[in-house]
This record gives sequence, C-alpha cells and structure tokens, in this order.
Amino acid sequence: MDIFSKSDPFVVLQIQQNKNWFDIGKTEIVYDNLNPNFTKTFIIDYFFECQQPLKFIVNDDDGNGKFDFIGSVETTLGSIAGSRDQVLIVDIKKGTKKTGSLIVKAEQVRSLNQKLRMQIYGSQLPNTRFLPWQSTCPFFRLYRESQDSNQNLLIYESEKIKNCQNPKWRRLDITLQKLCNGNLEKLLKVEVLDYKFHGNHQQIGHTQFRVNEVIDMKQYQKQLLDRNNNEVGLITFNDFKIFDPPTFMDYLQSGTQINLIAAIDFTGSNGSPNTSNSLHYIDTQSGKLNQYQQALLAVGDILLNYSYDKRVPMYGFGCKPNLKNFKSTQTLHCFPLNGNPQDPEVEGIDGIMQTYSYALKNVQFNGPTYFNPILQEVIKIASLSKDMAKDTYYVLFILTDGVIHDMKQTIDSIVASSHLPLSIIIVGVGDANFNDMNILDDDEGNLKDSRGNQSYRDLVQFVPFNQFKDNPELLAKNVLQELPDQIVEYMQLVDRQPKLQQKQKNSQDMQTPTPENFNKFQISDEQRQQLDQSGRFSISKHEYYKQSQQNQEKQQAK
Repeated sequence: MDIFSKSDPFVVLQIQQNKNWFDIGKTEIVYDNLNPNFTKTFIIDYFFECQQPLKFIVNDDDGNGKFDFIGSVETTLGSIAGSRDQVLIVDIKKGTKKTGSLIVKAEQVRSLNQKLRMQIYGSQLPNTRFLPWQSTCPFFRLYRESQDSNQNLLIYESEKIKNCQNPKWRRLDITLQKLCNGNLEKLLKVEVLDYKFHGNHQQIGHTQFRVNEVIDMKQYQKQLLDRNNNEVGLITFNDFKIFDPPTFMDYLQSGTQINLIAAIDFTGSNGSPNTSNSLHYIDTQSGKLNQYQQALLAVGDILLNYSYDKRVPMYGFGCKPNLKNFKSTQTLHCFPLNGNPQDPEVEGIDGIMQTYSYALKNVQFNGPTYFNPILQEVIKIASLSKDMAKDTYYVLFILTDGVIHDMKQTIDSIVASSHLPLSIIIVGVGDANFNDMNILDDDEGNLKDSRGNQSYRDLVQFVPFNQFKDNPELLAKNVLQELPDQIVEYMQLVDRQPKLQQKQKNSQDMQTPTPENFNKFQISDEQRQQLDQSGRFSISKHEYYKQSQQNQEKQQAK
C-alpha cells in the first residue's frame, strides 16, 4: 500500500468450490483513490440452498503486474442477499488489522439480452484550467439508481478527450440489464468531469434522464448543471437505438470463419531441447507430449473446427533458423516454421504437430523474447482481410515461456490492432513470472499505449499452462472462453451485422469459383483477375504471403 501517495486499488473476487478458491474476475484499477467506486459487475448464479463462500481480495497496483496486498474479506453470497437492501458493509482486514471497509451491493439480474446503442456529445463546456495554453480534458460517468433508490451505482466511464470543449465520445453499446436493469423508467445520471492526472477529477456538470424519454428521438439534448445549479454546457444524446444483439452463432451461420495463427517461443530460457528439463523436450520413449505440444493440440483441435480450409500459418521467434529452405545467422523474431515465406501455412492439426517437431530440430535457441515483430506481421494479415471486407476473424496463438522484453512496443501494437478482426491468446508455459501478461489481458478494455490512446476493446486472453497441465479440456475451455464475445464485440464495433447465406440455385452455380469454394478449383492468375474485376471474388489470404515475400527475403538476408 502506498504510504506517501494515494493507492491504486483493485479487487479480485473468488468463489469457493470443493474447498478450493477460484477466481471469478477482478475489477478495474481506480488510480489515486482511497475511496474507489468500481464499475465492474459480477454475475453469479444464486442458489438459496447453498452457502456459496466468496472472497474479496483488495490489492494496490504498483504497475508492471506487481501489487501490494491491502486486505481481504470473506463472506457468502447468501449474506449479501440477506443484508438490508442487499448492501453488505464489512471490514477489510490484513491479518487482524483493519485496513478499510468494503461495500458490496447485490441486485437480481433480470433475463434481458437487449442492448442500447447511443452516442453522447458535449458542447459549450467551460474551460476549467487556469493556464491559457491548457484546456479541459472531459470524460463522463453514467450512473443509475439502485433498487432501493438511496444511492447511485456507477455503470460506465468513458474515455477522456484531451483539450476539447465540444467532445464527441466513443459510441456506447450497453445491455439494458446493466444500464437500467430492464426498467426503462429508471432514473439515470450523467456526470461530466475534467480529467486530472492525480485522480481528483473536477466535476463540470451533471444531468439526469430516463431511457423512455429519449428512445423515440433521433437526438435529445439536456442542459448540464454545476453544483450550484448554474448552466455549464450541453449534453446531446444521439442515435438512440434498442436492439437484440447478434450472437456468436449468428455470425457462424452467416459464414464467419476463424483463422488460427500460431507463434512459438524458441528462446534460450526454454532450455536445450536435448535435455529432459527443457520445456521443448520430446520424450520419444514414453511418447508424452511436452507443454508446447499439449497446448497446440488442445487449442488447435478446437479452433480448426471453425476454419473451412484447416490451414494454419506458423511462426517462430527468438532463435536462429536453419530450416531446409530458410536459414539465418541472425536471431529472428518472426519467421515461417515451414521455411516458406510465400506460404507459411500448414495443413490441419497433424501439420501443426509435425511442423513444430521439424522446426525444433532445426533452430538454434537464442533470445530475447520479442512479441512485436509477430504482432506486426499478423496486423498486416488482419488489415488486409478487413480492407477486403472478408468474413474472417484471426486468432493469434502465442506460446511463450517467459518475460516480454519489448512490452512498450507490444502494448502499442495491441492497442493499434483493437479495431481489427483479431484476438490474441497467450499461453505461458513453465514456471516463469508472468505478471506482465496480466497487464495485456485487460478485461475492461482500458489498455493504453505509450501515447495515451485507449484500446477499443479487450482482445487478449492469457492463461498459465501450469494451472491446467493435467487437464487439456479445462485448458482449452479457459483459453477460449472469451473468444466468442470478443468476436461479437468486434463485429458490433465495426457495425457488421450477420447476414444469411444465400443458397445456390442450381448445380451450375455450385461449380462456379467463389470465395466459399475457391479451394476446390485450380484457377490461373488471369482467371482470378477476371473474377476480381467482376466483383465476384477477392484475393485469398495466400495472396498476402506472395506480396510479402520480398520483405521476408530482406529479413532473411539480414
């Protein structure tokens, strides 16, 4: 806990099952605040007949994945539900010492899947800064009444916009359950503040509204009032829309494919693959798979179900390749494991496992561990796919054993790729310190790059292999559990709705080369260009590898 400054608290929630504690999730970090009000909510199935022990662990974030333990609280879901107004106030303790108080509010969740979409603008906001070269950095918070109407619950906080008195904040998609618990008459409060680095944000003004007041209007404007009820600018609600959000299955049924891209760590910290204590060691006598093989098999086997062609680009990093058709005396941090820069793809799960085994015998381990070169390569692939308006979503699967040495560049690339059809799954093998990975795995979508730009969404999932090394099914479940929601969130971010597949009317149409059946046909470049010009066909992902061959050859020459 910070002694000479305010704390940066966050809370981890755990539930006890079979005498073991399991993480449910964690709140966002509230910086420089001794009285934080967290926006994160947790949905837990409530069983009247069960105790359902809960533990709230309060930590002070120190940055770079490190934190100080402030204290914890143990209670039960029944205790919260049975408290007056379902509000439990309890001491936070570190040992026997009280280190603060925790207020937990429980509300029944109504079964409601609809979402509200709206855009919020500010205009004519006052400049709250004293220096002439500075201007207001506004952001807003959205509150709703609790069920007992005695307090407001923080449900959303926007990004800040630097030096702006007429801000246009990012479009907001939020479930009606979270916004107003399904009650369109619920009173909502908007508070606009001027962002301060030290955490003492200055209120500019506030206003109130109800969803049913504005739902039929294309635009709705309200006056902001300060603490003395003076008018201090305007808030405009634009593009109000209630809609049934599409599901992951909707996108699958409309033809969305998931393309897996694998990247494997061959740095020296893995240990020589010829020694039994190496993370890459293959025991040919027992046939037991090493951790890299187990993870590749568990995750690859599931994701390939959602790819039509079952082809997977595979890359290596942190070593000197000595492959049959691809060699380098320099340590490379992004190279094709099959030795083919023109087409780094391999066929199916067997191809993945065979290519890994082949590469393992033909690389010289080195280091350090850099993620950014791999990310830059995959960003090019995903950008090309987006530009072509393809219904393809990419999953970069990184297996690594240690600490990232280019964290700043990695975060910058992740934030830059948050508007692309891409998710990043990281599995940490071995017993190294993986605290930095938790920085990348930001479930609240608050990851910021070195220039202060905020990620549009959460696209990273990190899982330490050792927690599930004896249970590949559980490993795959934890690795992939966030992926469907990430895909839907991306599609909604770019306003891409699922479309129904049109069936071919006759057998002749079925024999015409299309994006769906292209792999069944051998067509010339001239035919492909003709199809391109007719608008019936766009270049395949293989075209990208041909276009990038020259860059790969330059890298190899270096």
